[in-house]
Amino acid sequence: MLCRLIYVSRARAFRSDDVASILVQSRENNPAANVTGGLCLLDGVYMQYLEGPEAALQGLFGRILDDERNHAVRLLDQGAIGTRLFPQWSMALLAWDERIRTLLMSHGMAAPLDLYAVPPDEAAALFRALARMPNWVAL
Repeated sequence: MLCRLIYVSRARAFRSDDVASILVQSRENNPAANVTGGLCLLDGVYMQYLEGPEAALQGLFGRILDDERNHAVRLLDQGAIGTRLFPQWSMALLAWDERIRTLLMSHGMAAPLDLYAVPPDEAAALFRALARMPNWVAL
């Protein structure tokens, strides 16, 4: 069964190479597990959308919980899906611009924007809207 898992976390002690290492690790490991997804980072907060087989997502989420780059990991949403949002990407990174800010605010986020404050019942809809944006850097 194809599933999604969306979480947020705070970067423990953000280093500039953390995002690059997450993306490299995803590119190396996700294809074998049939996992794809998208990663957002804003002001030291990660929000990630993962999709793939349920067992693979649960194993990956367990590793995320143990990852030293994250703390205060909070699961926002998980469940079955019919199709992937990111079918061609082992992991894509969202490049921020004013359109993204406007989109986030249209989903009820107040300034200053804080991805950690995304309501769980808005997470899937927000990622569906973000997936349609041209701002993704695919890996």
